[in-house]
Amino acid sequence: MPVRICVAIRESTTEGAIAALSRASAWADLVEIRADYIQDLDLGRLLREKPCPVLFTLRSREQGGNYGGTERSRLETILEAARAGADYVDVEYSAFWRAILESVSRQRVILSYHNFEETPASLESLMESMATTGAGILKIATRARRLSDNLKIARALRYATTRQWNLCVHAMGSEGIPSRIFGSYWGSCMTFASLPGSEGTAEGQVSADEMVDRYRVREIGPETQLYGVLGRPLAHSLSPLIHNVAFAARSLNALYLPLEAADIDDFLEFHASYPVQGVSVTIPYKEAACTLAQSLSVEANETGAVNTLVRQKAGWHGENTDVDGFMRPLRRHLHVGRMRVAVLGAGGAARSVVQGLRAQGAPVCIVARDAAKAKLLADQFRAEHARWDQLQHLRWDLLVNATPLGMYPEVERSPIPPEWLTGEWVYDLVYNPRETQLLKDAVLQGCKTISGVEMFLGQAVKQQQLWCGNPVPEQAMRDALDAWMIRAAPGAQVRSSE
Repeated sequence: MPVRICVAIRESTTEGAIAALSRASAWADLVEIRADYIQDLDLGRLLREKPCPVLFTLRSREQGGNYGGTERSRLETILEAARAGADYVDVEYSAFWRAILESVSRQRVILSYHNFEETPASLESLMESMATTGAGILKIATRARRLSDNLKIARALRYATTRQWNLCVHAMGSEGIPSRIFGSYWGSCMTFASLPGSEGTAEGQVSADEMVDRYRVREIGPETQLYGVLGRPLAHSLSPLIHNVAFAARSLNALYLPLEAADIDDFLEFHASYPVQGVSVTIPYKEAACTLAQSLSVEANETGAVNTLVRQKAGWHGENTDVDGFMRPLRRHLHVGRMRVAVLGAGGAARSVVQGLRAQGAPVCIVARDAAKAKLLADQFRAEHARWDQLQHLRWDLLVNATPLGMYPEVERSPIPPEWLTGEWVYDLVYNPRETQLLKDAVLQGCKTISGVEMFLGQAVKQQQLWCGNPVPEQAMRDALDAWMIRAAPGAQVRSSE
């Protein structure tokens, strides 16, 4: 069925709600007014000035809303909204819904059920019970705990289609994002989105502009190929931004989603029902992803970590594009094999860095607060290692920060004091913020710098090449990332490593 987007607005004043309504109409087929957050509710004015169809919702605190008045006054306000011109009104199935259905045309009533704890194994009996009320639209929102909970939503929508019910179902939480994106394709009569730049009304809500422009929900169909990023948590991953931009630039019918899974088996269960063509793998599943692959690249085998899965006839092929992503900006600027390199950290990111550098013959010294881990990594790649307190005395041409120190929200922190920056180049893998405190200090000390944005973009370009071949629309991906960085509020949280 055609995608119907309902943009939910959450404002504290009538004036703010009117302005939000105007903004939301740019994306919305329908706007939900969450009146339980409006402190000076002027129903007449609010509904007289609506620029598009509206859904009026006044949810009590017991139902996850913000209305603190009596149940009687709440129902009276909902009825008043219906008389004043609200196109639809929402009432909870667990509340006094009969009073609304007796006074409002049933086609204008959305009967809603919320489960903030879980997504039950079966929703069919609940839907059957709700359908007997005669409400025009049934809405069910559950809490996803696993990626595979989206499959329960899909099954419920298929069942509703056979009964010809007007049903809206989705799963809340970041694990439930696929149900919001695919909902209309699966048969949901609408999907809820948040107003761009504003606070959402439910966990996991996608902003309306992202719904339309990033995920292209109005174009999803049976031929759409699915890609995604596998990890936990994924709320701030920028991979969906740049990969969906790349697919659009290539004119491919492909979609890239956050696939937040409880574990690898959870991902495999989802994949069995909705096959994924390619996967970016991030924390904490890079090592576990090795077990999924029938074949591994040299980089993935040597690092013991897979950050990219490519679907082939024989099964998954595992790659590690972190190595290529890290090396790309260095190849443009430096003769790495001639440089002495100090690497801060001994975790997964450091492993990819050391592998890339040693493959070019660069002498590497690994410095970590956990000296045992530094030694273990150094022994694997025939590198040197040193204690953290020895770093200030080391001579290096290139310093690489492979720790998360300096990442949002601790943007004023740096892994080392400025006076220790005595080499020529400093490369920080953290890319939020783009210019970390370490890089700021490095510039003041006369060092040349490379931002972690370059590695993030580089590894994604390599992934696009593996999945879809050349030419890769790198400039479109870079432009999208730059535009996001400019628009984002200072310190907006994103992952530092994909």
